[in-house]
Amino acid sequence: MARALSPLPPSLRDAAFRVADARDLDVPASRLRRTDLHRPTRGVRSLVAATDLEQRARQVALTLPDPWAWSHLTAARLYRLPLPKREFLDEPLHVSRPTSATQVRRPGVLGHRGLEHREVVELRGHRVTSEAWTWADLASLPGISRTDLVIAGDAFVARVPALLPDLRALAAGTEVRRGVRALRQAAALLRVGSGSPMESRARLVFADASLPEPELNGVISDEGGQFVARGDFVWRSAKVVVEYEGDHHRTDRRQWQHDIARTRLLEALGWKVIRITAADLHDPRSRRELLAVLRGLLT
Repeated sequence: MARALSPLPPSLRDAAFRVADARDLDVPASRLRRTDLHRPTRGVRSLVAATDLEQRARQVALTLPDPWAWSHLTAARLYRLPLPKREFLDEPLHVSRPTSATQVRRPGVLGHRGLEHREVVELRGHRVTSEAWTWADLASLPGISRTDLVIAGDAFVARVPALLPDLRALAAGTEVRRGVRALRQAAALLRVGSGSPMESRARLVFADASLPEPELNGVISDEGGQFVARGDFVWRSAKVVVEYEGDHHRTDRRQWQHDIARTRLLEALGWKVIRITAADLHDPRSRRELLAVLRGLLT
């Protein structure tokens, strides 16, 4: 008959804890080996398994020697940036330490150097590299494209427009070594006002086709100055507006009816309304057809 599990001290029941701290509280080593305790990383135990990256980061952080900070992809996840790579609970955690310090070597953790050059901030209790450095470090990762960097950077400056000069200054400087070419290309393309990752993607399609640059989320008024609509992409002199429509514009009946009424109002004022979807950006033929229509309207 299996022995009953001895209860843990109250201070160890609600969160992950270090094995060393448990031993200081006289928890027997045999108790720490029991299968009711999860082992998120070497030297840490928890009564509850992590269900997301935030919880896992808090658990692993218990083992990290100062100074350190979450960086690269992990920091970007914690900032909740739109990223091309789907989040997996067991993906490696990226942590940066000073160049002179011993790098972290443990399963499930990727160590980086250069923390002495990076600003570190606190984010919901997590120690992370600053927004600008997190964005810049993404450029050094395999599989991150110019488009991905623009989408992530647009998301940062949509939240805090004042970040735009910081992102551009870091890209233009000499501190960043890896991925600097893509970073500088992306920095020049960042704009305040992009409302979603797909809007950023659409803007890049327009830019790469050498179309005139549109206003983002531009206000459209009637002749009396009354507000009519806010357009995703507005070419005011040509009276052309492009609206990106996610799937909820199709599945939400109220949204669908609102879109129809809004289009009717704009067209009555002489505006040409082009409604686009993801297919117009991803499918080569649809993209060519869209760009041909826009060139005809804008040139």
